[in-house]
Amino acid sequence: MRIGLTYDLQTNPSDDCQAEFDQPRTIAALEDALRWLGHEVVRLGNAEQLLAAPARLEHIQLVFNIAEGSYGRCREAWVPMLLEQWGVPFVGSGAAAQALGLDKVMSKRVAAASGLATPRWVVATPDDRIAMARAGELSFPLIVKPRAEGSGLGIDAGAIVHDMEMLTRRVEWLTTRLHVPCLVEEFIAFGELTVFLIGNRPPVALPAVQRPLDPDSRLACHVAGETARGWLCPVELTPALERAASQIAVTMFETLRCRDMARVDLRVDERATPYFLEINPLPSFDPEGSVGLIAECLGTTYTHLIGQILNAALQRLELPLVHAPLEEAGSV
Repeated sequence: MRIGLTYDLQTNPSDDCQAEFDQPRTIAALEDALRWLGHEVVRLGNAEQLLAAPARLEHIQLVFNIAEGSYGRCREAWVPMLLEQWGVPFVGSGAAAQALGLDKVMSKRVAAASGLATPRWVVATPDDRIAMARAGELSFPLIVKPRAEGSGLGIDAGAIVHDMEMLTRRVEWLTTRLHVPCLVEEFIAFGELTVFLIGNRPPVALPAVQRPLDPDSRLACHVAGETARGWLCPVELTPALERAASQIAVTMFETLRCRDMARVDLRVDERATPYFLEINPLPSFDPEGSVGLIAECLGTTYTHLIGQILNAALQRLELPLVHAPLEEAGSV
C-alpha cells in the first residue's frame, strides 16, 4: 500500500510554537516501521504543504497523520479537516475529536457530562477578576496549565501553586508567555497513570502504565524531565484500579468519537480513585514518547504497535490488513 505521512517537522526546539512538532528521528522511525510492514511511504509534510500541492495525494491510498499544526485551539484538526474535505482516508481521529482533545477545558466538560471524576477547575486570565477569585476558592495546591497545549508546554515545578499570590503570578506569567487562557486545576499529587487505546467500537484499553513522579514537585517524568532527583511510583495497580482507569479511557474515547488510537492521562489520589486529566487523540510517536513507552512496558516493539494501530484503521476503512508477521516485528 502507498501510505502518505503527514507531520510537522521540528527545526527549532526552543520555539514554543514547535513544542509538539516531531523531531526527524520520530518521522524516520515511523517511516521505517511502515516500510518494515511492507508499505511504500511518501512524506507529505504539514497542512500548508498539502494545500500548496494537493495533487501529491493523487496516488496515496492512505495517510498516516501525526501533524500537530502550528497554533490555536484547533491546530491538530488542520490536516484531518483537509483530508476529510478531499475524501482521503487516514489513520487517526477526525477533526472534531482532535479539536476537542487538544482543548483541556472542553474535554473536561465532556468528562463531567459523562459522569467521570475530574479535578475541580477554573479557566482564568489575569484581567478576569471573577475567574481569579473562583480559582482562589479551589483547594490548594493547584496546577496552572495552558488551556490548549500539549507536551508539557508551560508546565514545570512553578506550575504548582500553594496560595493566591503564587497563583496570580503564575497565571500572569503563563498568559504573557503563551497568550492563551489558563486552566487552573486542583492538583492531585499522589500518582499518575496513562492508558493507551487501540481499535474501534470498542477500542481496546492496553494495561495502564504508571508514570514515575518527581518526589519534590510530584510532576510526572515527561514534564519534570532531568530536573527530578529520583523517581516515585506510589500507585498500586490493583485489578480494581486497572478496571476503573480503563473504563474512564474507553468512555472518553467513545464519547469524543476518537478513532484507531488515543492516550488518556489520569491522576490517582491516596484512596486509589482515578481522575480524568486529558485525552490525546494524537499521542507522541517518538520512539521515546508515548508509543515507545507503551511498547516497552508491554514487552513488544515500536513496529508491532504501529502495525496494530494501522490495522485498526484498515479494519475501520474495510481495507486489507497488514500481512507482515507482527509477532516477529523488528525492534525499530
